[in-house]
Amino acid sequence: MSAIYPPADDRLRHLLAQEINLSVDTWKLAFWIADGIVKSPEIRAELERIASAHAVGQPCGDRNCHTCWNARLAVSTEETTA
Repeated sequence: MSAIYPPADDRLRHLLAQEINLSVDTWKLAFWIADGIVKSPEIRAELERIASAHAVGQPCGDRNCHTCWNARLAVSTEETTA
């Protein structure tokens, strides 16, 4: 058994279960919910869409995206010439 947690081959499900477990009674329920999320084609497609947008430096359009929010508020250090 590996000492690395979460396991690389099931990282997303484990990370989701850790967060879900804060709001449910059992780990079994948390893993069941996380498994449904990970297997959802719609959720997978949305994760891919967001990742693709960020990979090319574009905003993803998700109003809750911290990456895009921080990028809008970042102050440019580049000097401009008028």
